[in-house]
Amino acid sequence: MVSLLWGTATLRHDGSSHVGSRSALSSSQIIPGPRRRGAICARMLGITRGSREGAAAPLEASLKQCGRATQWSAALQLLREGIQSGLKVFPGHYIATVSACRKGGEWQRALSLLSEMWEAKMEPNVISYSAGISACQKGGQWQQALALLSEMWDSNVEPDVIIYSAGISACEKSGQWQRAMALLSIMLEAKLRPDVASYNAGISACGIGEQWQRALALFSDILEAKLEPDLICYNAGISSCEKGGQWRRALALFSEMWEAKLSPDVVSYSAGISACEKSEQWQWALALLRQMRQAKVHPNIISYSAGISACRKGGQWQRALALLSEMSGSKLGPDVVSYSAGISACEKGEQWQRALALLSDMFRTKLKPNVVSCNAGISACEKLGQWPWAIALLRVMRKEKLEPDATSLSYNAGISSCEKGGQWWRALALLGEMREVKLAPDVVSYTLQSARARRGGPGRWLCGCSARCGRRS
Repeated sequence: MVSLLWGTATLRHDGSSHVGSRSALSSSQIIPGPRRRGAICARMLGITRGSREGAAAPLEASLKQCGRATQWSAALQLLREGIQSGLKVFPGHYIATVSACRKGGEWQRALSLLSEMWEAKMEPNVISYSAGISACQKGGQWQQALALLSEMWDSNVEPDVIIYSAGISACEKSGQWQRAMALLSIMLEAKLRPDVASYNAGISACGIGEQWQRALALFSDILEAKLEPDLICYNAGISSCEKGGQWRRALALFSEMWEAKLSPDVVSYSAGISACEKSEQWQWALALLRQMRQAKVHPNIISYSAGISACRKGGQWQRALALLSEMSGSKLGPDVVSYSAGISACEKGEQWQRALALLSDMFRTKLKPNVVSCNAGISACEKLGQWPWAIALLRVMRKEKLEPDATSLSYNAGISSCEKGGQWWRALALLGEMREVKLAPDVVSYTLQSARARRGGPGRWLCGCSARCGRRS
């Protein structure tokens, strides 16, 4: 299990890839430059001019106050001021400063302070390690968090549930679901009982790793352990089902939430709607959106975009446009993803005028269309033989410098629209343009020309040109 956790001691001892607390930044690197001192610092200066021994407790209190106010730089300055004035510094002072750095997301400085404790012959304890690992967790530094855990084991300092939870959460934030599961197993082997926070992080890690079965197994473990899942736990479970395309299980968790007297929030609903969208269950997606409004939970961009996409997959372009209109009428404005889903819905419903109107709205609201939205617009025009608009959109794509290697679908749709409109010379020009942007015409491009040639007329000459182009490539 330990080897699974680390990959293991190789990270712990490999100086090129591991920076533990002892090898972190030197103390000189964390001393801040000149900063304005607030009231706390002024009071500290008054203390250092008095009794040095008696100032230890007030200093620790001031450092903790800095931590509560998320003033990590002021905490560091106070600690330096105390050390430079000859004040006797205790582990509690370092721990309070490490905690302040943790709350400020300064994981490097937290590790450097732990290193200083070692240099000053102060053995870090559970509290100091907890603050350091939590700082790494907040900074998304799972390797550093596990390095500190390894140091604890080497120093015979037993991690507690809070420390394990922080380590699991650090792995979760970085998508390291295997290591998160390994830590949970180590907790159980150490006769420690994981709490809801531990399980929440594990479920979320499995969700990010698209391990929905493991996520639901952990959810069952919570119930077996006689713990009560909270809102975060349910949200993590629903998100795991969403990533695994398990819309029925996601809806089942919604039912369990209501039975547990928990109120779903915007995260719950958004994940549930996305789960339905991925499985093309547009009716359920819209039902959850209605439930949101009834519960007075305001949908966010994710909720709306997933609902629009669900309607697109279900061929419900009218409902997709209604949701876009609802977004525009609220404080939320549609983003590129929302518009792209709406344009794709219009394309699927052969509503080329509405697709172009949405593209126009994007430009009006200073949103730059992406490849998906432009491709959908061109395809909508192609289906109904609107070749002038298809070519115009291709020009827009070139003007906006969209990635040429992502636009073969666009050119194919443009060539097809020209073929349907009898514009064989324009189709040939598009084939040449594909080569200009270093995009080789594919089988679809040439097949479109062959289809025109089989119907006779100028297309036969075009087919011959296409064949020659193919031999040159």
